[in-house]
Amino acid sequence: MRTRHDLWKPLLSHHIFLAKKQPDFELDFAASGAENRSSIYPFKARFLMWFKNLRVYRLTQKIDLSPKNLSENLSKNKFKPCLKMDFSRFGWVPPLGKLGQELVHPVGQYTLISARRQEKILPAAAITELLEEKVSEFEEREARMVYRKEKTRFKEDILHSLLPNALTRSSYINAYFDTKNDLLIIDVSSPGKADDFMDSLRAALGELPVVPLSCHGDAADIMTRWVKNRVPKGFELDDECELKNRQDAKNVVRCKQQDLTGKEIKQHLLAGKRVTQLALTWRNAIRFVLTEDFAIKRLKFEDSVNEQVEADDEAARFDQDFSVMTIEVTQLIDDVLAEFGGEAKT
Repeated sequence: MRTRHDLWKPLLSHHIFLAKKQPDFELDFAASGAENRSSIYPFKARFLMWFKNLRVYRLTQKIDLSPKNLSENLSKNKFKPCLKMDFSRFGWVPPLGKLGQELVHPVGQYTLISARRQEKILPAAAITELLEEKVSEFEEREARMVYRKEKTRFKEDILHSLLPNALTRSSYINAYFDTKNDLLIIDVSSPGKADDFMDSLRAALGELPVVPLSCHGDAADIMTRWVKNRVPKGFELDDECELKNRQDAKNVVRCKQQDLTGKEIKQHLLAGKRVTQLALTWRNAIRFVLTEDFAIKRLKFEDSVNEQVEADDEAARFDQDFSVMTIEVTQLIDDVLAEFGGEAKT
């Protein structure tokens, strides 16, 4: 019998490129005023390549997604660390971190890109305390109440006084283009973060004609049928779901570590609730939560997937992991779309 590893081998042979482990979050313990820092990766963190979330978008028309064109456009806004008076900075970084300089990383039909956002850490509680002290001192000295505009100016003065020596924290967003299937897949859980990422990408490229990938059928109705009856071949129910009343969106029940085939869940469904989020396992390879807006959250690749990847060094491991992940994700998206009636026409 052929194993998943046997199926990957011919594909992986075309997808071995230089790569590096990259953190998705870091805290910079140097003062952010260090404007000429030599590296945008101050220390090495845990390996990151297996996406945790999938926001999938369909390209509605052909654009130039060649590595050369992407690199030229992204290089116009390379990431630069915050200066003394910056609140935040956003820019594009090499997906390979210290082991690469290119801003795009093509692996077969998939092209990986990465963005970094750096923000100053200004605790709200500390700012409030300083503001209260400043207001109190002013009122005692002037023998009158502080006007609203004056209080706003005091707060701005405090923020600007703290900025030069504030610590910074960085977050990363990874995404890739599937050029064969005309898809953009972003590793974020919220649509707002995806929109911010795409706005920056659109500004860099000049255009980004995409729409969210959506299924032809009603996702909530289909997931409800799965729980009521049975899931299709290749999928298994996990132990978590969200149920929502069709007429009252505030009437929500969230279940965790629950038998989804039990009487309690069935009673909610009989009362008119629908499944709007559903935890599933696909082909004993990937566990995830599917939402009614066709997003995939809390993606977790089982050991049967990631432990079969073998490599001599972290660079080769990065590429092999990325290749396996993209192959699996492509098959997952295809299977989910097929069970949901195909892709909705745009």
